[in-house]
Formats: sequence, structure tokens, C-alpha cells
Amino acid sequence: MYCITANDFEQWRYQARALLQRNILPADISWNSQELSGSLFTQGANDLGDKAIVKDAINIPKAFIALAINVACFRDPLRWALLYRVAWRLSFEDKTLLNDAIDDDIARLYTMNKMISRDKHKMAAFVRFQQLKCVNDESDEYFVAWYEPEHLILAIKASFFVKRFSNMRWSILTPDLCAHWDLNTLQFTPGVRRPSNLHDELETLWLEYYKNIFNPARLKTKAMQSEMPKKYWRNLPEAALIKGLTKNAQSQMESMIDSSSFDVCEKTAQSTFIQEKQKRLRVARLNHEKTHLPLSTD
Repeated sequence: MYCITANDFEQWRYQARALLQRNILPADISWNSQELSGSLFTQGANDLGDKAIVKDAINIPKAFIALAINVACFRDPLRWALLYRVAWRLSFEDKTLLNDAIDDDIARLYTMNKMISRDKHKMAAFVRFQQLKCVNDESDEYFVAWYEPEHLILAIKASFFVKRFSNMRWSILTPDLCAHWDLNTLQFTPGVRRPSNLHDELETLWLEYYKNIFNPARLKTKAMQSEMPKKYWRNLPEAALIKGLTKNAQSQMESMIDSSSFDVCEKTAQSTFIQEKQKRLRVARLNHEKTHLPLSTD
């Protein structure tokens, strides 16, 4: 039995290539992460020297590599074994295995990939930067965001924030990993605990804006929670307002109707566009009546 350690995709890829070249069966490997590497097994990747290479070139479909990059972020220690098992089957059994969506391994792979893609989408939507003053230069600006992704996606999602906020100096802090951008270089450091206080004037302005754009007439609670599940609320400043805004939505809507119905009707009547439309309809009606006169009954 071989005990192999992998902590990210590149490390897994390097180890998997050496194992596949020697046709090491998936059942003969125990995959661990670094924090779980205290194992009773003694053989590792360095012990493969006595195993002959039976296949120099390992041809894996590009589609699998794209899936593996995502799945490597899944928060499950069994992901490495699944990835190797599929890679081995693609290499030695069936090159078209990825097309078999009902295969247990492939179905699980696609499910994990879908969950990672959704988590990456949510991170792009819900990260909220807050402005801090730098210690060395009070005139300089630095932005910090705290976020708790469901999976280990920060390393592959950080480039998105570099492109979107390339002219800002920022840090994204998570329990697993932290990303830092200094306008030139993206760096990673170990994860941290949730900061006790991240509050600034920008957050206050954002909350005021959120209250003002809230439209009680368009409130759909189920649809809102589908796009913004409650597990993300504690990291969103505007989430603190949701309960109060939704609770008073009905009374706000009735108040809006009572106070603005007359104004809306009056503005509609004065609208040049509406008046022109009404004029065209009247002309069309007259023309229709002229060309469809009733028959004489003399």
C-alpha cells in the first residue's frame, strides 16, 4: 500500500503522473492531505523507484484536467482518491469514460464540479471589501474582505478579484487561506480567524443605499434565498437589514400605492408618449369605422 500526500492540484498531478506511469492500481493507494498524513503506511511517492515504468506517456483528456482543477478544491479528503481512480480508468480502461454520466465516479465528479462552480459564483457575488487606513501612510488606502467559502476555492478565484480590482490594494481573508494584492503581486498566506471588527464609512453608505433601493413590491423571499442562502448572510453587511425590510414589506407597499397612485395616473395622463399612442389609436379606430360601415336597411 502506498501512502501519498496531496494538498493541491499541482501536487496531486505530479504524484498521479508517477503512479500512472507505473500502473499503480487505485486500490493500492491511500491518499492523504498533509494534516492527515500520520499514517501506518510507510511507502510513499519516493518509494516508486523500484517499480518499472510501463507507460511513459500518460494521455488524459483536457476535459478531465479542467474538471480536476475544480474538484481539487472540494472540501473532502476523498477527492484525491476519486480523481486518481478516474484518471487511471481513463488511462487503462476507457478513454471516453467522461461521456458516461451514469457511472458512479463520473456522476460524483460532475456533481462536485457543479458545487465548486456555484461556490465560485457566490464568492464573486458576496465578497464585500471594507476600507482601512494604512499604519505607515494615513493617506493611503487598503481594502480588506472577510469571506467563508464552502470549499477551498480562494487560490483559483483570486485572479478574478485581481482583474476586477487591479487598481486597489486588498486582502481577502478566509479560515483556510488569505490572498493579498499589492497592485503588482498576488500572494497567499495561511488562513486566519474571523476579525472582530471590520466596519467603515463605506459600509454605512452601502447600507443606506441598500435600504433606499429595496422595493417591497418586488419582494420574493424564496427567490432571494435561492440566490443568497442564509449561510452567507452573516458575512454580508446588508443582510442585517433583510429581516426588518421584509417584515414591513407589505405595509411599505400599501403606503407607496396610497401616496403615489394619483401622481402616477396624473403623470401618465401628461405623458407625451402616451398621448401620442392614444391619438394613433383614435385615428385607427375612425379609419376602421369608415371602411366597415353597416349595410343600409332601406
